[in-house]
Amino acid sequence: MIRLLLAFLVLATMGSAQSRPNILDASFGDPTDRYDHGILGDAIEYGSLYLALDKCPECALLTHDSVVITLPLNRVFEDLEPRIADLDKDGFNEVIVVETDLRLGAQLAVYGVEGKIAESPFLGQPHRWLAPIGVADFNRDGLMDIAYIEKPHLTKILKIWSFDGRELRLVAEASGLTNHRIGEDFISGGVRTCRGYPEMITASGDWRYVVATRMTEGGLTFDTLGPFTGPESFEAALKCQ
Repeated sequence: MIRLLLAFLVLATMGSAQSRPNILDASFGDPTDRYDHGILGDAIEYGSLYLALDKCPECALLTHDSVVITLPLNRVFEDLEPRIADLDKDGFNEVIVVETDLRLGAQLAVYGVEGKIAESPFLGQPHRWLAPIGVADFNRDGLMDIAYIEKPHLTKILKIWSFDGRELRLVAEASGLTNHRIGEDFISGGVRTCRGYPEMITASGDWRYVVATRMTEGGLTFDTLGPFTGPESFEAALKCQ
């Protein structure tokens, strides 16, 4: 079980807007080479997640200004950096990360100050990874969604998960898209809003084109924005150029 390296009690008034601290920043710690994947260009992954909190004077039983979440030795954070977002729109941030089991591969995980809140299924075997795209209310139903490419070097499947505050629910998927190449220390593309609705920017599965994907009532639609000629292609697309 994941250990929280922080001695604090959860307040009974957890539902109050003033009852818990907010996450201001997040970073990975405890670099480790215990997972032999190296998909991001080196052999180093991370064993812990550091959450910097606001002071929250109303949180009488929580006097610390940080939380450190340490993974067991059979897991790592196989990621570039934590992503902070208020996923449930309650005024308090959550943190989105790629967490990997050494036997079961990667999963998407959502953390708060109390620990892990939600997760997608592990991919099922080692050396299988996922590359986050970004966060938005892609289907405009009032709930925030998280998009990633599952196995960006193999099956190249876009998956979109909706977060209801307690769990992740798969709402859409499509094949033939990618956002990462083996050994790159960055993830390409991202999320843009150019025509009044959010779009996911990725490459086509063969890296020939830049593609914008959006959700409509009828499902996912895809627009080819132009040829992929390098990282500047994504930069232009994200700027709506």
